[in-house]
Amino acid sequence: MIKSVINICLAVFILTLFLPFQANAFDLKTYIGQPFKYFDVEDIYNQRWISTYLRGKPLIMLTAHRHQKYEVAKWAEAFRQEFGLPGTAHLLWIVNMRRCPWTVSKREVLNQWRAFNATIPVIMDWNGTIGRSLRVNYNVPNIIVLDAYGRLAMHEMHTFNFEVYSAVAARIRTLCSGVPNYVSAPFSYSAPKGKKGYSN
Repeated sequence: MIKSVINICLAVFILTLFLPFQANAFDLKTYIGQPFKYFDVEDIYNQRWISTYLRGKPLIMLTAHRHQKYEVAKWAEAFRQEFGLPGTAHLLWIVNMRRCPWTVSKREVLNQWRAFNATIPVIMDWNGTIGRSLRVNYNVPNIIVLDAYGRLAMHEMHTFNFEVYSAVAARIRTLCSGVPNYVSAPFSYSAPKGKKGYSN
């Protein structure tokens, strides 16, 4: 009798320790309309990017496996021209480093990305903070958009083409319409010359 009471107490104790971790695992996913997970990360030039400081206008985040970087670069350049240069949205390229091979040093990774010379800020997400907030398929470019209040507004996964870009950009323009001094301009994408991976 005493032994069974001890076993029950032990089982209850273990469950009380385990359940909070289970709850946290389910709470990681962010859904449309919910506040996005707080992040404080650095780009490849050691500039800090803090989610709460990026409020006031939409935030466009791009991510994918490093083998998709030329495809992501097309999205980055198109968004930079339409939303980044006029200052109507923040742009970040998130590189999830949770599964970086242990044989590659942090310095090597940073040097590789600096040499790539992306047209928008590249964030090294060493802990996968941003990726763990969503179900990200890294085999295709992910377009993650937060509204001016830091809430998840959209999460799309697409290979770049003009038709898909136009549809995605139209939804982002709607979010930008609340930004002071925003003027909607017709989109004209021209790929940079001389960079591998871009097509005219």
